Amino acid sequence: MKGALYSAPFVLHLRAQNIPAFFVMKKIFAPAWLCFLLSAALSGQNSAPVILKFSASVNWNSQQLTLLYDVEDAENDPLEITVAISGDGGKTYALTSQVPVSGDVGFPVLPGAARAVTCDLSALNPAGATFTVRIVADDKQPFDLQQLVNTVDSNRLRADLTFVEGIRHRTAGLAHLNAVRDSMGHLFEAAGLLTEEHTFPYSTYTGKNILGTFSGTVAPDTVIIVDAHYDSMANAPGADDNGSGTVGVMEIARLLSRYPTKKTLRYIGFDLEEAGLVGSSRYVSGGLPANEKVAGVFNFEMIGYYTEVPNTQQVPTGFNLIFPAAYNQIAADSFRGNTIINVGNSTHPALADLFSNSAAAYVPDLKVLKVVMLASLPVPDLLRSDHAPFWSAGLPALMLTDGAEYRNKCYHTPNDTLDEKLNFTFMSNVVKTTLAAAAQLAEIQHGDWAVAGFDGTVSASDPFDTCPVSVSRAGERGVKLLFGACPAENLRIELYDTGGKLLHREGIMEAPEQGAYQLNCPDLSAGIYFVKISSPEGSRTVKVALP
Repeated sequence: MKGALYSAPFVLHLRAQNIPAFFVMKKIFAPAWLCFLLSAALSGQNSAPVILKFSASVNWNSQQLTLLYDVEDAENDPLEITVAISGDGGKTYALTSQVPVSGDVGFPVLPGAARAVTCDLSALNPAGATFTVRIVADDKQPFDLQQLVNTVDSNRLRADLTFVEGIRHRTAGLAHLNAVRDSMGHLFEAAGLLTEEHTFPYSTYTGKNILGTFSGTVAPDTVIIVDAHYDSMANAPGADDNGSGTVGVMEIARLLSRYPTKKTLRYIGFDLEEAGLVGSSRYVSGGLPANEKVAGVFNFEMIGYYTEVPNTQQVPTGFNLIFPAAYNQIAADSFRGNTIINVGNSTHPALADLFSNSAAAYVPDLKVLKVVMLASLPVPDLLRSDHAPFWSAGLPALMLTDGAEYRNKCYHTPNDTLDEKLNFTFMSNVVKTTLAAAAQLAEIQHGDWAVAGFDGTVSASDPFDTCPVSVSRAGERGVKLLFGACPAENLRIELYDTGGKLLHREGIMEAPEQGAYQLNCPDLSAGIYFVKISSPEGSRTVKVALP
Protein backbone atom coordinates (compact mmCIF):
# COMPACT_ATOMS: atom_id res chain seq x y z
CA MET A 1 0.00 0.00 0.00
CA LYS A 2 1.39 3.37 -0.95
CA GLY A 3 2.06 5.84 1.82
CA ALA A 4 3.87 6.31 5.11
CA LEU A 5 3.42 4.14 8.16
CA TYR A 6 2.49 6.17 11.23
CA SER A 7 4.62 5.81 14.34
CA ALA A 8 1.97 5.07 16.94
CA PRO A 9 1.93 5.94 20.65
CA PHE A 10 2.89 2.83 22.61
CA VAL A 11 3.50 1.50 26.08
CA LEU A 12 7.19 0.71 26.47
CA HIS A 13 8.09 -2.14 28.83
CA LEU A 14 11.87 -2.58 28.84
CA ARG A 15 13.56 -5.47 30.59
CA ALA A 16 17.16 -5.28 31.88
CA GLN A 17 18.91 -7.47 29.31
CA ASN A 18 21.88 -7.09 27.02
CA ILE A 19 19.67 -7.13 23.96
CA PRO A 20 17.44 -4.65 22.15
CA ALA A 21 14.01 -4.24 23.68
CA PHE A 22 10.51 -4.25 22.29
CA PHE A 23 8.31 -1.25 21.86
CA VAL A 24 4.97 -2.42 23.20
CA MET A 25 1.81 -0.83 21.86
CA LYS A 26 -1.49 -1.46 23.66
CA LYS A 27 -4.81 -0.41 22.29
CA ILE A 28 -6.72 2.08 24.34
CA PHE A 29 -9.48 1.63 26.87
CA ALA A 30 -11.27 4.96 27.06
CA PRO A 31 -12.46 6.15 30.49
CA ALA A 32 -15.84 4.62 29.65
CA TRP A 33 -14.13 1.20 29.87
CA LEU A 34 -14.24 1.26 33.68
CA CYS A 35 -17.92 2.13 33.65
CA PHE A 36 -18.50 -0.61 31.07
CA LEU A 37 -16.99 -3.27 33.35
CA LEU A 38 -18.86 -1.97 36.38
CA SER A 39 -22.19 -1.96 34.57
CA ALA A 40 -21.50 -5.48 33.31
CA ALA A 41 -20.84 -6.69 36.83
CA LEU A 42 -23.97 -5.02 38.19
CA SER A 43 -26.15 -6.37 35.38
CA GLY A 44 -24.80 -9.90 35.70
CA GLN A 45 -23.24 -9.84 32.24
CA ASN A 46 -20.00 -11.68 31.63
CA SER A 47 -17.04 -9.29 31.41
CA ALA A 48 -14.39 -9.69 28.73
CA PRO A 49 -10.84 -10.49 29.85
CA VAL A 50 -8.39 -7.60 30.06
CA ILE A 51 -4.66 -7.66 29.28
CA LEU A 52 -3.18 -5.17 31.73
CA LYS A 53 0.51 -5.59 30.99
CA PHE A 54 2.32 -6.90 27.96
CA SER A 55 6.07 -6.81 27.52
CA ALA A 56 8.33 -8.54 25.05
CA SER A 57 12.05 -9.09 24.72
CA VAL A 58 14.30 -11.07 22.42
CA ASN A 59 17.58 -12.84 23.07
CA TRP A 60 19.49 -13.08 19.80
CA ASN A 61 21.96 -15.58 21.21
CA SER A 62 19.26 -18.16 21.94
CA GLN A 63 16.90 -16.81 19.23
CA GLN A 64 14.06 -16.72 21.71
CA LEU A 65 11.30 -14.17 22.05
CA THR A 66 9.80 -13.94 25.55
CA LEU A 67 6.36 -12.45 26.14
CA LEU A 68 5.16 -11.52 29.63
CA TYR A 69 1.62 -10.47 30.39
CA ASP A 70 -0.99 -10.09 33.12
CA VAL A 71 -4.58 -10.92 32.25
CA GLU A 72 -7.70 -10.49 34.36
CA ASP A 73 -11.18 -11.92 33.95
CA ALA A 74 -13.91 -10.97 36.39
CA GLU A 75 -15.48 -14.43 36.25
CA ASN A 76 -12.12 -16.24 36.19
CA ASP A 77 -13.11 -17.95 32.93
CA PRO A 78 -10.50 -20.14 31.25
CA LEU A 79 -8.98 -18.23 28.34
CA GLU A 80 -7.73 -18.99 24.87
CA ILE A 81 -4.43 -17.16 24.38
CA THR A 82 -3.15 -16.81 20.82
CA VAL A 83 0.08 -15.26 19.60
CA ALA A 84 0.63 -14.01 16.05
CA ILE A 85 3.77 -12.62 14.39
CA SER A 86 3.98 -10.17 11.50
CA GLY A 87 6.92 -9.27 9.31
CA ASP A 88 5.24 -6.27 7.67
CA GLY A 89 4.34 -4.01 10.57
CA GLY A 90 1.04 -5.65 11.42
CA LYS A 91 -0.53 -5.67 7.98
CA THR A 92 -0.46 -9.46 7.92
CA TYR A 93 0.61 -12.06 10.45
CA ALA A 94 1.95 -14.55 7.94
CA LEU A 95 5.02 -15.46 10.02
CA THR A 96 2.93 -17.07 12.75
CA SER A 97 3.14 -20.60 11.37
CA GLN A 98 6.96 -20.42 11.33
CA VAL A 99 7.30 -19.63 15.04
CA PRO A 100 6.69 -22.42 17.59
CA VAL A 101 5.32 -21.10 20.89
CA SER A 102 5.13 -22.61 24.37
CA GLY A 103 4.08 -21.60 27.85
CA ASP A 104 0.87 -19.81 28.81
CA VAL A 105 -0.67 -20.02 25.36
CA GLY A 106 -3.53 -21.97 23.81
CA PHE A 107 -6.60 -23.17 25.73
CA PRO A 108 -7.19 -23.25 28.60
CA VAL A 109 -5.03 -20.60 30.29
CA LEU A 110 -6.27 -19.30 33.64
CA PRO A 111 -6.28 -15.54 34.30
CA GLY A 112 -3.47 -14.24 36.48
CA ALA A 113 -0.24 -12.27 36.70
CA ALA A 114 3.19 -12.92 35.19
CA ARG A 115 2.01 -15.25 32.46
CA ALA A 116 4.83 -16.10 30.04
CA VAL A 117 5.13 -17.29 26.45
CA THR A 118 8.35 -18.33 24.71
CA CYS A 119 8.63 -18.10 20.92
CA ASP A 120 11.33 -19.89 18.93
CA LEU A 121 12.62 -17.46 16.28
CA SER A 122 15.27 -19.73 14.79
CA ALA A 123 13.31 -20.27 11.57
CA LEU A 124 13.21 -16.51 10.93
CA ASN A 125 16.91 -15.75 11.30
CA PRO A 126 15.77 -12.39 12.61
CA ALA A 127 18.92 -10.68 13.91
CA GLY A 128 18.21 -6.97 13.52
CA ALA A 129 14.89 -7.70 11.82
CA THR A 130 11.66 -5.77 12.14
CA PHE A 131 8.55 -7.64 13.17
CA THR A 132 5.39 -7.27 15.24
CA VAL A 133 3.87 -9.60 17.85
CA ARG A 134 0.20 -9.65 18.85
CA ILE A 135 -1.42 -11.45 21.77
CA VAL A 136 -5.17 -12.09 22.04
CA ALA A 137 -7.08 -13.29 25.12
CA ASP A 138 -10.57 -14.69 24.48
CA ASP A 139 -12.82 -16.26 27.13
CA LYS A 140 -15.12 -17.72 24.44
CA GLN A 141 -18.21 -16.22 26.08
CA PRO A 142 -21.10 -14.67 24.10
CA PHE A 143 -20.59 -10.99 23.32
CA ASP A 144 -23.24 -8.61 24.67
CA LEU A 145 -23.36 -6.37 21.63
CA GLN A 146 -26.20 -4.29 23.01
CA GLN A 147 -24.02 -3.21 25.89
CA LEU A 148 -21.27 -2.07 23.54
CA VAL A 149 -23.78 -0.30 21.29
CA ASN A 150 -25.05 1.63 24.30
CA THR A 151 -21.60 3.12 24.93
CA VAL A 152 -21.81 5.33 21.83
CA ASP A 153 -21.81 8.84 23.28
CA SER A 154 -23.71 11.69 21.62
CA ASN A 155 -21.84 14.23 23.76
CA ARG A 156 -18.52 12.88 22.51
CA LEU A 157 -19.79 13.12 18.94
CA ARG A 158 -20.71 16.76 19.56
CA ALA A 159 -17.30 17.49 21.10
CA ASP A 160 -15.49 15.86 18.17
CA LEU A 161 -17.62 17.71 15.63
CA THR A 162 -16.99 21.02 17.37
CA PHE A 163 -13.33 20.50 16.45
CA VAL A 164 -13.93 19.05 12.98
CA GLU A 165 -16.32 21.80 11.83
CA GLY A 166 -14.55 24.31 9.62
CA ILE A 167 -13.48 24.58 6.00
CA ARG A 168 -11.42 21.51 5.11
CA HIS A 169 -10.32 22.08 1.54
CA ARG A 170 -7.02 21.63 -0.26
CA THR A 171 -6.82 25.32 -1.20
CA ALA A 172 -9.33 27.22 0.95
CA GLY A 173 -8.73 25.35 4.22
CA LEU A 174 -5.61 23.21 3.97
CA ALA A 175 -4.46 23.72 7.57
CA HIS A 176 -7.74 22.51 9.02
CA LEU A 177 -7.98 19.70 6.46
CA ASN A 178 -4.59 18.47 7.67
CA ALA A 179 -5.51 18.93 11.33
CA VAL A 180 -8.67 16.85 11.01
CA ARG A 181 -6.86 14.08 9.14
CA ASP A 182 -4.13 14.11 11.79
CA SER A 183 -6.71 13.88 14.58
CA MET A 184 -8.15 10.77 12.93
CA GLY A 185 -4.67 9.32 12.61
CA HIS A 186 -3.84 10.04 16.25
CA LEU A 187 -7.04 8.34 17.37
CA PHE A 188 -6.23 5.28 15.25
CA GLU A 189 -2.72 5.22 16.69
CA ALA A 190 -3.96 5.54 20.25
CA ALA A 191 -6.33 2.63 19.63
CA GLY A 192 -3.34 0.48 18.61
CA LEU A 193 -4.49 0.19 15.00
CA LEU A 194 -2.04 -0.12 12.13
CA THR A 195 -2.19 3.50 10.96
CA GLU A 196 -1.20 4.48 7.43
CA GLU A 197 -1.57 7.25 4.91
CA HIS A 198 -2.53 6.19 1.40
CA THR A 199 -1.23 9.04 -0.75
CA PHE A 200 -1.91 9.93 -4.37
CA PRO A 201 -1.20 12.91 -6.66
CA TYR A 202 -3.96 15.31 -7.66
CA SER A 203 -2.79 18.26 -9.75
CA THR A 204 -0.24 20.05 -7.53
CA TYR A 205 -1.76 18.60 -4.35
CA THR A 206 -0.98 15.29 -2.64
CA GLY A 207 -4.19 13.61 -1.53
CA LYS A 208 -4.10 11.62 1.69
CA ASN A 209 -6.50 8.93 2.81
CA ILE A 210 -5.99 8.00 6.46
CA LEU A 211 -6.40 4.32 7.41
CA GLY A 212 -6.58 2.48 10.73
CA THR A 213 -6.62 -1.34 10.56
CA PHE A 214 -7.07 -4.22 12.97
CA SER A 215 -6.03 -7.45 11.21
CA GLY A 216 -8.53 -10.24 11.85
CA THR A 217 -7.52 -13.08 14.14
CA VAL A 218 -9.02 -15.89 12.01
CA ALA A 219 -9.78 -14.54 8.52
CA PRO A 220 -7.47 -11.52 8.08
CA ASP A 221 -7.93 -11.42 4.30
CA THR A 222 -11.65 -10.69 4.74
CA VAL A 223 -12.09 -6.96 5.37
CA ILE A 224 -14.90 -4.75 6.64
CA ILE A 225 -14.53 -1.01 6.05
CA VAL A 226 -16.15 1.90 7.91
CA ASP A 227 -15.44 5.17 6.12
CA ALA A 228 -16.32 8.82 5.55
CA HIS A 229 -14.74 11.65 3.60
CA TYR A 230 -13.18 14.29 5.81
CA ASP A 231 -12.87 17.13 3.26
CA SER A 232 -15.43 19.88 2.66
CA MET A 233 -16.31 22.36 -0.05
CA ALA A 234 -14.22 25.52 -0.26
CA ASN A 235 -17.10 27.70 0.99
CA ALA A 236 -18.61 25.40 3.64
CA PRO A 237 -17.61 24.50 7.22
CA GLY A 238 -19.06 21.07 6.46
CA ALA A 239 -20.58 20.14 9.81
CA ASP A 240 -23.06 17.72 8.23
CA ASP A 241 -21.11 17.27 4.98
CA ASN A 242 -19.17 15.45 6.10
CA GLY A 243 -18.05 16.26 9.61
CA SER A 244 -20.93 14.15 10.90
CA GLY A 245 -19.63 11.12 9.01
CA THR A 246 -16.04 11.79 10.07
CA VAL A 247 -16.84 11.82 13.79
CA GLY A 248 -19.01 8.74 13.29
CA VAL A 249 -16.02 6.80 11.98
CA MET A 250 -13.92 8.07 14.89
CA GLU A 251 -16.45 6.95 17.47
CA ILE A 252 -16.77 3.45 16.02
CA ALA A 253 -12.99 3.09 15.82
CA ARG A 254 -12.69 4.29 19.40
CA LEU A 255 -15.16 1.70 20.72
CA LEU A 256 -14.97 -1.30 18.42
CA SER A 257 -11.17 -1.48 18.30
CA ARG A 258 -11.09 -2.39 22.01
CA TYR A 259 -11.99 -5.92 21.04
CA PRO A 260 -10.46 -8.46 18.66
CA THR A 261 -12.45 -9.54 15.61
CA LYS A 262 -12.07 -12.67 13.50
CA LYS A 263 -12.14 -10.62 10.29
CA THR A 264 -10.20 -7.45 9.57
CA LEU A 265 -11.73 -4.08 10.40
CA ARG A 266 -10.49 -0.95 8.66
CA TYR A 267 -11.48 2.66 9.35
CA ILE A 268 -10.84 5.17 6.55
CA GLY A 269 -11.02 8.93 6.20
CA PHE A 270 -11.16 9.66 2.46
CA ASP A 271 -9.71 12.83 0.98
CA LEU A 272 -11.00 14.74 -2.05
CA GLU A 273 -14.52 13.33 -2.16
CA GLU A 274 -15.75 16.79 -3.03
CA ALA A 275 -13.40 16.83 -6.03
CA GLY A 276 -15.23 13.85 -7.52
CA LEU A 277 -14.72 10.82 -5.26
CA VAL A 278 -11.00 11.04 -5.96
CA GLY A 279 -9.69 9.57 -2.70
CA SER A 280 -11.98 6.55 -2.68
CA SER A 281 -11.49 5.92 -6.40
CA ARG A 282 -7.72 5.94 -6.02
CA TYR A 283 -7.96 3.66 -3.00
CA VAL A 284 -10.18 1.09 -4.74
CA SER A 285 -8.04 1.11 -7.87
CA GLY A 286 -4.59 1.19 -6.26
CA GLY A 287 -4.77 0.99 -2.47
CA LEU A 288 -6.63 -2.22 -1.76
CA PRO A 289 -4.24 -5.13 -1.20
CA ALA A 290 -4.70 -7.80 -3.86
CA ASN A 291 -5.12 -10.57 -1.29
CA GLU A 292 -8.05 -8.93 0.46
CA LYS A 293 -11.73 -9.72 0.00
CA VAL A 294 -14.01 -6.83 0.97
CA ALA A 295 -17.02 -8.23 2.82
CA GLY A 296 -18.76 -4.89 3.36
CA VAL A 297 -18.29 -1.12 3.29
CA PHE A 298 -20.28 1.22 5.54
CA ASN A 299 -19.90 4.69 4.04
CA PHE A 300 -21.13 7.67 6.07
CA GLU A 301 -22.33 10.51 3.84
CA MET A 302 -23.99 13.13 6.08
CA ILE A 303 -25.66 11.50 9.08
CA GLY A 304 -26.66 14.44 11.29
CA TYR A 305 -29.70 16.26 9.91
CA TYR A 306 -33.06 15.19 11.34
CA THR A 307 -36.45 16.84 11.50
CA GLU A 308 -40.01 15.87 12.37
CA VAL A 309 -41.45 18.76 10.38
CA PRO A 310 -43.74 17.50 7.58
CA ASN A 311 -42.73 18.04 3.94
CA THR A 312 -39.04 18.42 4.72
CA GLN A 313 -37.90 15.25 2.95
CA GLN A 314 -37.77 15.68 -0.80
CA VAL A 315 -36.83 13.05 -3.37
CA PRO A 316 -35.19 13.15 -6.80
CA THR A 317 -37.37 13.17 -9.88
CA GLY A 318 -38.57 9.68 -10.71
CA PHE A 319 -37.79 8.29 -7.25
CA ASN A 320 -41.43 7.26 -6.79
CA LEU A 321 -41.29 5.16 -9.97
CA ILE A 322 -37.98 3.44 -9.32
CA PHE A 323 -38.40 2.89 -5.57
CA PRO A 324 -42.16 2.79 -4.92
CA ALA A 325 -41.90 1.05 -1.53
CA ALA A 326 -39.42 3.60 -0.17
CA TYR A 327 -41.47 6.48 -1.59
CA ASN A 328 -44.65 5.15 0.01
CA GLN A 329 -42.85 4.91 3.36
CA ILE A 330 -41.86 8.59 3.14
CA ALA A 331 -45.32 9.65 1.99
CA ALA A 332 -47.01 7.71 4.81
CA ASP A 333 -44.97 9.78 7.29
CA SER A 334 -45.91 13.10 5.65
CA PHE A 335 -42.46 13.48 4.07
CA ARG A 336 -40.70 14.06 7.39
CA GLY A 337 -36.90 14.05 7.33
CA ASN A 338 -36.56 11.62 10.21
CA THR A 339 -34.93 8.53 8.67
CA ILE A 340 -31.44 7.37 7.87
CA ILE A 341 -31.38 6.37 4.22
CA ASN A 342 -29.73 2.97 3.81
CA VAL A 343 -28.63 2.82 0.17
CA GLY A 344 -27.57 -0.60 -1.05
CA ASN A 345 -26.99 -2.35 -4.35
CA SER A 346 -28.98 -5.27 -5.73
CA THR A 347 -25.72 -7.14 -6.38
CA HIS A 348 -25.19 -7.48 -2.61
CA PRO A 349 -28.62 -6.99 -0.96
CA ALA A 350 -27.62 -8.80 2.25
CA LEU A 351 -25.52 -5.84 3.42
CA ALA A 352 -28.49 -3.44 3.36
CA ASP A 353 -30.55 -6.08 5.14
CA LEU A 354 -27.86 -6.40 7.82
CA PHE A 355 -27.97 -2.67 8.54
CA SER A 356 -31.77 -2.51 8.69
CA ASN A 357 -31.96 -5.63 10.86
CA SER A 358 -29.28 -4.25 13.19
CA ALA A 359 -31.34 -1.10 13.71
CA ALA A 360 -34.43 -3.18 14.51
CA ALA A 361 -32.51 -5.37 16.96
CA TYR A 362 -30.24 -2.87 18.71
CA VAL A 363 -31.48 0.68 17.97
CA PRO A 364 -35.27 0.44 17.51
CA ASP A 365 -35.65 4.23 17.84
CA LEU A 366 -33.83 4.69 14.52
CA LYS A 367 -36.10 4.83 11.49
CA VAL A 368 -34.44 3.32 8.42
CA LEU A 369 -35.42 3.95 4.81
CA LYS A 370 -33.92 1.11 2.78
CA VAL A 371 -33.24 1.84 -0.88
CA VAL A 372 -31.66 -0.90 -3.00
CA MET A 373 -30.52 0.27 -6.42
CA LEU A 374 -30.73 -2.17 -9.29
CA ALA A 375 -27.27 -2.71 -10.72
CA SER A 376 -28.86 -2.68 -14.18
CA LEU A 377 -30.58 0.67 -13.54
CA PRO A 378 -28.06 3.07 -11.97
CA VAL A 379 -29.47 6.23 -10.40
CA PRO A 380 -27.00 9.17 -10.54
CA ASP A 381 -28.19 10.64 -7.22
CA LEU A 382 -27.24 7.39 -5.51
CA LEU A 383 -23.70 7.42 -6.91
CA ARG A 384 -22.46 10.64 -5.38
CA SER A 385 -20.37 9.37 -2.46
CA ASP A 386 -17.44 7.12 -1.64
CA HIS A 387 -19.41 3.87 -1.81
CA ALA A 388 -19.72 4.26 -5.59
CA PRO A 389 -16.13 3.22 -6.51
CA PHE A 390 -16.63 0.04 -4.48
CA TRP A 391 -19.84 -0.66 -6.39
CA SER A 392 -18.03 -0.10 -9.67
CA ALA A 393 -15.49 -2.70 -8.60
CA GLY A 394 -18.27 -5.18 -7.77
CA LEU A 395 -17.76 -4.88 -4.01
CA PRO A 396 -20.54 -4.73 -1.37
CA ALA A 397 -21.04 -1.25 0.04
CA LEU A 398 -23.70 0.98 1.60
CA MET A 399 -24.22 4.72 1.58
CA LEU A 400 -25.73 5.82 4.88
CA THR A 401 -27.09 9.34 4.47
CA ASP A 402 -29.61 11.86 5.73
CA GLY A 403 -30.37 12.80 2.11
CA ALA A 404 -28.01 15.74 1.53
CA GLU A 405 -29.75 18.66 -0.21
CA TYR A 406 -33.02 16.72 -0.40
CA ARG A 407 -33.33 17.35 3.37
CA ASN A 408 -30.58 19.68 4.57
CA LYS A 409 -30.89 23.05 2.83
CA CYS A 410 -27.52 24.13 4.26
CA TYR A 411 -25.78 21.59 2.03
CA HIS A 412 -22.64 23.03 0.38
CA THR A 413 -23.22 26.48 1.90
CA PRO A 414 -21.54 28.56 4.65
CA ASN A 415 -24.54 27.66 6.83
CA ASP A 416 -23.58 23.99 7.16
CA THR A 417 -22.83 24.32 10.87
CA LEU A 418 -23.73 22.18 13.85
CA ASP A 419 -25.33 24.83 16.08
CA GLU A 420 -29.05 24.10 16.42
CA LYS A 421 -29.04 22.36 13.04
CA LEU A 422 -27.83 18.84 13.68
CA ASN A 423 -29.47 16.23 15.87
CA PHE A 424 -26.89 14.31 17.92
CA THR A 425 -29.38 11.73 19.19
CA PHE A 426 -30.15 10.81 15.58
CA MET A 427 -26.45 10.84 14.70
CA SER A 428 -25.57 8.59 17.63
CA ASN A 429 -28.33 6.15 16.64
CA VAL A 430 -26.87 5.87 13.14
CA VAL A 431 -23.42 5.26 14.64
CA LYS A 432 -24.84 2.66 17.04
CA THR A 433 -26.51 0.76 14.23
CA THR A 434 -23.38 0.83 12.07
CA LEU A 435 -21.24 -0.34 14.96
CA ALA A 436 -23.63 -3.25 15.55
CA ALA A 437 -23.66 -4.22 11.86
CA ALA A 438 -19.88 -3.95 11.46
CA ALA A 439 -19.24 -5.91 14.68
CA GLN A 440 -21.49 -8.75 13.52
CA LEU A 441 -19.98 -8.85 10.05
CA ALA A 442 -16.44 -8.82 11.46
CA GLU A 443 -17.33 -11.45 14.10
CA ILE A 444 -16.38 -9.61 17.26
CA GLN A 445 -14.74 -11.70 19.99
CA HIS A 446 -15.27 -11.52 23.77
CA GLY A 447 -11.66 -10.73 24.48
CA ASP A 448 -8.76 -8.31 24.55
CA TRP A 449 -5.57 -7.76 22.54
CA ALA A 450 -2.23 -6.02 22.56
CA VAL A 451 0.67 -5.71 20.13
CA ALA A 452 4.42 -5.21 20.43
CA GLY A 453 6.44 -3.86 17.55
CA PHE A 454 10.19 -4.48 17.38
CA ASP A 455 12.00 -2.10 15.07
CA GLY A 456 15.41 -3.79 15.25
CA THR A 457 17.18 -0.44 15.51
CA VAL A 458 17.10 0.20 19.26
CA SER A 459 20.55 0.29 20.73
CA ALA A 460 21.38 -2.00 23.63
CA SER A 461 22.81 1.08 25.31
CA ASP A 462 19.48 2.88 25.27
CA PRO A 463 19.46 4.73 28.64
CA PHE A 464 15.87 3.69 29.26
CA ASP A 465 17.04 0.09 29.62
CA THR A 466 18.17 1.03 33.14
CA CYS A 467 15.67 3.79 33.84
CA PRO A 468 12.56 2.30 35.49
CA VAL A 469 9.64 4.71 35.62
CA SER A 470 6.19 4.28 37.15
CA VAL A 471 3.24 6.67 37.18
CA SER A 472 0.65 7.11 39.92
CA ARG A 473 -1.96 9.48 41.29
CA ALA A 474 -0.70 12.39 43.39
CA GLY A 475 -3.31 13.79 45.71
CA GLU A 476 -6.85 13.87 44.39
CA ARG A 477 -6.24 15.01 40.80
CA GLY A 478 -2.50 15.18 40.17
CA VAL A 479 0.13 12.86 38.68
CA LYS A 480 3.60 11.87 39.88
CA LEU A 481 6.41 9.92 38.25
CA LEU A 482 8.66 7.62 40.26
CA PHE A 483 12.11 7.25 38.68
CA GLY A 484 14.75 4.66 39.40
CA ALA A 485 18.39 5.38 38.62
CA CYS A 486 18.21 7.18 35.26
CA PRO A 487 21.27 8.24 33.25
CA ALA A 488 19.16 9.97 30.56
CA GLU A 489 19.28 13.76 30.39
CA ASN A 490 17.23 16.55 28.85
CA LEU A 491 14.00 14.67 29.37
CA ARG A 492 10.70 15.82 27.95
CA ILE A 493 7.47 14.62 29.54
CA GLU A 494 4.16 14.63 27.63
CA LEU A 495 0.73 13.63 28.88
CA TYR A 496 -1.90 12.34 26.43
CA ASP A 497 -5.52 11.27 26.75
CA THR A 498 -6.92 8.14 25.09
CA GLY A 499 -7.78 10.05 21.93
CA GLY A 500 -4.13 11.01 21.41
CA LYS A 501 -4.69 14.63 22.51
CA LEU A 502 -1.69 16.29 24.15
CA LEU A 503 -2.82 17.53 27.58
CA HIS A 504 0.46 18.71 29.06
CA ARG A 505 4.17 19.02 28.24
CA GLU A 506 7.19 19.93 30.34
CA GLY A 507 10.91 19.25 30.41
CA ILE A 508 13.54 18.25 32.94
CA MET A 509 16.82 19.74 31.80
CA GLU A 510 18.93 17.49 34.02
CA ALA A 511 18.79 13.79 34.77
CA PRO A 512 16.06 13.23 37.40
CA GLU A 513 17.09 12.19 40.85
CA GLN A 514 16.00 8.76 41.93
CA GLY A 515 12.59 9.27 43.50
CA ALA A 516 9.31 11.05 42.79
CA TYR A 517 8.76 13.85 40.29
CA GLN A 518 5.49 15.81 40.45
CA LEU A 519 3.96 16.82 37.11
CA ASN A 520 2.76 20.41 37.07
CA CYS A 521 -0.30 19.45 35.03
CA PRO A 522 -3.98 20.42 35.15
CA ASP A 523 -6.45 18.49 37.28
CA LEU A 524 -7.18 15.10 35.77
CA SER A 525 -10.38 13.15 36.23
CA ALA A 526 -10.38 9.37 36.64
CA GLY A 527 -9.55 7.45 33.47
CA ILE A 528 -6.80 6.10 31.24
CA TYR A 529 -3.84 8.32 30.26
CA PHE A 530 -0.44 7.98 28.59
CA VAL A 531 2.77 9.57 29.87
CA LYS A 532 5.54 9.76 27.27
CA ILE A 533 9.07 10.34 28.55
CA SER A 534 11.68 11.06 25.90
CA SER A 535 15.25 12.20 25.50
CA PRO A 536 17.60 12.45 22.53
CA GLU A 537 18.71 8.90 23.36
CA GLY A 538 15.34 7.16 23.49
CA SER A 539 11.76 7.26 24.77
CA ARG A 540 9.21 5.38 26.81
CA THR A 541 5.44 5.67 27.05
CA VAL A 542 3.63 4.42 30.15
CA LYS A 543 -0.10 3.75 30.33
CA VAL A 544 -1.71 4.63 33.65
CA ALA A 545 -5.24 4.18 35.01
CA LEU A 546 -5.90 7.05 37.39
CA PRO A 547 -8.60 6.35 40.01
